[in-house]
Amino acid sequence: MQPTGDDFKPRRDGWYEHKGTWGEVVVGTVIADANSRTRRWEIIATSHGTAPIPPMKTLWMRAREMSSGEEFTVEPRTKTARVIILTDSPADTRTGPYVGPTDTEAVWALVEGLGASLMASIDEATGEITCPDYISDSHLADDTERPVFRGLVEHMRIAHGGLQGLDHPELDLATAITMHAQLHRLQNHLGGGFPHRHVPEDLTLITGKRS
Repeated sequence: MQPTGDDFKPRRDGWYEHKGTWGEVVVGTVIADANSRTRRWEIIATSHGTAPIPPMKTLWMRAREMSSGEEFTVEPRTKTARVIILTDSPADTRTGPYVGPTDTEAVWALVEGLGASLMASIDEATGEITCPDYISDSHLADDTERPVFRGLVEHMRIAHGGLQGLDHPELDLATAITMHAQLHRLQNHLGGGFPHRHVPEDLTLITGKRS
């Protein structure tokens, strides 16, 4: 998208503002301070954190104020939420290349230690650790009896640290899906499990097409 109008007018500090989304932000992206026209924050690292990432949320981020050196942690943000991205050129509206999370090796070692490498995957390009979307798929073989339900229960038991009631005879798929969604909203491992996200995610609100 070519910049027009006000996009060509720099701020007083010389930076140009572009409307973007948190889903576009990567390590190296500079974002505007919501309350100041002179402060700007550079994203210097990302992390899986210690809990599951809720659907359509970013990873954890570490931001550094470019003048003072002050740092703070940015909790996972909704990928479609708006953010002002700063560049030093009015024509530069793209973010930099993707850089993987800093804690990938440690998280994957935890996955392997739990014996969960069959239910989780590591993306060599992004460093992100993911599990299937258990509403429609499973890590279990197709010839397994009730593979989606059984896979989801096993996922919650291992990837979320174990839950009371998973062996209840009246537990059904709909209830298990609701329980699982709540775990991601609460980001609660109950003292175990490993951080992860589920794929595929529906990115149509960001990209206009499915990834």
